Amino acid sequence: MATRRAAAFLAVLSALTFQTVPGLAQATPEVEALATKIRADQFKTIINCEGCNLAGADFDGQFLRLAALERADLTGARLRGADLTGIHLTRAKLAGADFSGSNMAGAVLTNADLRGANLSDARLDAVRVHGADFTGANIQRANFRLLEYVKKLTFAGADARGTIFRHAFLGGVDFTGTDLRGADFTRATGLTDAQLSRACGDERTILPPGLSIPHCDGS
Repeated sequence: MATRRAAAFLAVLSALTFQTVPGLAQATPEVEALATKIRADQFKTIINCEGCNLAGADFDGQFLRLAALERADLTGARLRGADLTGIHLTRAKLAGADFSGSNMAGAVLTNADLRGANLSDARLDAVRVHGADFTGANIQRANFRLLEYVKKLTFAGADARGTIFRHAFLGGVDFTGTDLRGADFTRATGLTDAQLSRACGDERTILPPGLSIPHCDGS
């Protein structure tokens, strides 16, 4: 049984791996001009740039707390180590963007496209992720504590090694093909064996009492 489940997991993971996802992009002169203005204004006012084209923009280490970027295109953008506390990214295009090490606590990511994005070591406490798509994303060691708004949320094919889901509500979340080795689900609620059967973990994966997860191949 374990062998069949491992084989099924690898088949799903292989299929997800071949999905084409944008990587980091080069900003156009128009995008760079807009990004430069936003960087200049970041400490003067709350940024409002709904629907803006910021694909490939460089916001590494910037202060975009509470920024309104609903429906903005940040495909392949760089936001490493940025302060994005409470940022509004509803329906934003964030595929392939790099949020590694950023603080996104309280962010609104409703229906956002985060396919292939890098959120490793990011803080995502209490984010709103209803309908968000993290397919194939790197969320290693990211902190997803206190999740509540998770309807139609998917982490399919994501690399969630060492990711924290403490005190999160995870009912119906899609973990198909997700690598959950070392993930921490302490006091998580709503999670079922059916969800976990489509993912894999190891002896370091901390699960709520009574649940189990297939071992990843080679773990």
